[in-house]
Amino acid sequence: MLDDIGVELLRDFFYEGKERFHWSYWHYCNHYKYLKKFLGWCVENGYSKVNPMDKIRKPKKPQSLPRRLTHQQAQSILYTSFNYRWRYKFERPRNHAIIATLLYTGLRARELINLQMVDVNLGADVILVRSGKGNKDRYVPVHSKLSYILKQYLIERMATGKMSPYFFTSALRDEPLCYQALGKICRRISGATGVKFTPHCLRHTFGSVAIEQDMGLVQLKEIMGHSNISSTMIYLKMSPAGLKTSLNRLDLF
Repeated sequence: MLDDIGVELLRDFFYEGKERFHWSYWHYCNHYKYLKKFLGWCVENGYSKVNPMDKIRKPKKPQSLPRRLTHQQAQSILYTSFNYRWRYKFERPRNHAIIATLLYTGLRARELINLQMVDVNLGADVILVRSGKGNKDRYVPVHSKLSYILKQYLIERMATGKMSPYFFTSALRDEPLCYQALGKICRRISGATGVKFTPHCLRHTFGSVAIEQDMGLVQLKEIMGHSNISSTMIYLKMSPAGLKTSLNRLDLF
C-alpha cells in the first residue's frame, strides 16, 4: 500500500487541499511536515525504498504586509490612554506617555522597557536607545508633542517619589515596567476602543506615517534602528498614499 503513495498522488493531494479546501499556509506546511517525516520513517525502517516527499517542494511563505493603524485609530488610542479610568492616578500620565512614545518614535517594546532616565534628554529632545536590535546604540529625535507628554509624565513620576533608574516604572513599586504590564495596558485600551493593536503594530504605524509624510528612507532607517534599508522599504508598500503623492510630483509625458 505504501508503494501506491507516489509523487503524483501527493501533488494531487496538496493541490486539492489548496484549491478545494482553501488550506492556509500553516495548514499546508503541517501536512507537508508530517507526511515527509512519516514517509522518511518508512524508508529508514525498510517499509519503503524512497520518500516521494523529497520531490515535493515546500510551500513559500506568503509575503504579507505588517499591520498598521489608521490616523483615526491612532488618535483614538492616544485619547483613550489618557481618559481611561485607570485604577491608580500615576497610570494615566504613564500609560499615555507609553502609547505616545511607541507611536511617535517607533521604538520596539524591549527598547521602551529598557529606557533609563539618563537616556531621555528632553532639553535636547532626543532619546538614546542603548543596545537595540543588533546590539547597536542609536539616537531617536523626540517630537514636540511627545516632549510635552513626557514632561507631564515626569512631573507625576517625581510627585510619587519614584527613584528607579528606569524611565517607565511599575505603578505600585519602584521597579521597571515589565512586558506583562505593557501587554495589559495595550489590551485595556484595545478593549475600550475596539482597536486591536500591539506595541509592534504601533512601530509599524510610525514607520508608514513617516514615509507618507515624506521622511527619507535613510533617516527613517536610522530612527527605527534597521540594519538594512531593505527592512525600511516595507513601509513604502504600506503607504499607498505616499506612493501616490510621489507619483503625482512627476511630470509625465
